[in-house]
Amino acid sequence: MASLVLILTNPYSYETALNRALASAREGRLQLKVVFAIDPNAVDELMRDLGENGWLGIGSRRSLQASMLEGYRALAADILQEVEQLCVDRAIAVNTEVKEAPLSVYLQSLVQQGSDCIWVSASKDLSPLVEKIPRPVEWILED
Repeated sequence: MASLVLILTNPYSYETALNRALASAREGRLQLKVVFAIDPNAVDELMRDLGENGWLGIGSRRSLQASMLEGYRALAADILQEVEQLCVDRAIAVNTEVKEAPLSVYLQSLVQQGSDCIWVSASKDLSPLVEKIPRPVEWILED
């Protein structure tokens, strides 16, 4: 059975990709896996920017960074629970996972594993990664 991996990168905008994945899983009898990706490098970069602009001191950066990661984990768990319920309602089997890794590294590992179909729900901010990742990765840009 073919598989589809849907990677969510934004806790506030993923509906287009999720709806498309649910429809594809149902129509194509695909094995569906939905992953919420938390990229620690993105959080590090945000903290560095805030520190360089004078908004945070070293101690504040560490505690805010830990709080942000914990918040993302909680959001990810809530979103994946919602995804599981949507799948139950539609009689679609799904596996879910929270993955904390640099997105480019995680995508490369999925490609190397030979995943059939990989979709990434992302904003235009992540589009520079598109050119670096080989197919079968498809980017679904969310508003």
